[in-house]
This record gives sequence, C-alpha cells and structure tokens, in this order.
Amino acid sequence: MDNASKKSWSLIDADQLAIKSPDIIAAPSKEVIEPLEKGSDAKLVFSIKNDDPSIPNVEQLWVELLLVQDNKYLGQIKDNPIYIKDLKRGEMIEFEDRHIIKANYINPMHLMEKSN
Repeated sequence: MDNASKKSWSLIDADQLAIKSPDIIAAPSKEVIEPLEKGSDAKLVFSIKNDDPSIPNVEQLWVELLLVQDNKYLGQIKDNPIYIKDLKRGEMIEFEDRHIIKANYINPMHLMEKSN
C-alpha cells in the first residue's frame, strides 16, 4: 500500500465548494489566479477524514508557491495544521489552480499592470 492512500486529508476543489456553499466561499477567478508566481501564497482547503465529530472535517492552510507551471503548483505549507495530523508546516504539496480559494501576491503590481 502506498503512502498516498494512507493520508487523512485531500484537497477540495474551490469551484465545487463555492457551488455547495455560495454564502461561505467564492472561487477566485482566472484573473486572480493567473498572476500567481514563485513566492506568492495560495490558500487551500483540505478535507479531513476522521471519525471524531468534535474535529472539523476541513482545514484551510496557506502554501508558499515554489514552482508554477501552467495550472499546476508545488508549494510549501506555511501554517501549522491544527487538525491534520499527517501534514506539517514546511512539507511540500502539489496542487492545481482549482484548489486555490485565496491568493496573496509577491508582486501585487502585476494586477495593476493587467488592468491598464
């Protein structure tokens, strides 16, 4: 059995989450995600597999982008997960633009340049 099948978490698709919970979250547009580059931060939502009703079934974490290639990313977890026990700050994670719910840019001027 490989390690991937033993994870207690999975990434949630931001578009699907926004459809299910439109009052809670709006998936970012392509214009928000497109300017992301190495050094920028992305917030992801993790679904947590557990049987304990006192533990939330989701956790949001910030990830620093280390590699950006098309709609795929390699990032490093910036937060200390509270509920996800098998994911630690500093660990690397691969994800896609569909998993991003929020972004912080290393160079916010890119946004201003695009609007001019």
